Amino acid sequence: MKSLQGKVVCATNDKTVAVEVVRLAPHPKYKRRVRKKKKYQAHDPDNQFKVGDLVLLQKSRPISKTKTFVALAAPDRGSKNVLEKGDLNGEISIPFESQKEP
Repeated sequence: MKSLQGKVVCATNDKTVAVEVVRLAPHPKYKRRVRKKKKYQAHDPDNQFKVGDLVLLQKSRPISKTKTFVALAAPDRGSKNVLEKGDLNGEISIPFESQKEP
């Protein structure tokens, strides 16, 4: 199934959010990558998303004339790279000078 990621730009309608998806495409003449924006209407059954939220759009059956996507919560961007103290997943770490015991 097709899925896209974008930002909520309008959440005023009931059970519907407008999501702006940005992609990079080469310019036809200059071959430089430029941003292309497109807005999609997505189904939000619980009205949980607000303007500015990052959402994942998943293709579904047509819900109305313009809605063919369902909005899902997108994973946080920095969550997998952030290592908390004691969560090294078996990696060996070398302590800094300030962390060494005297």
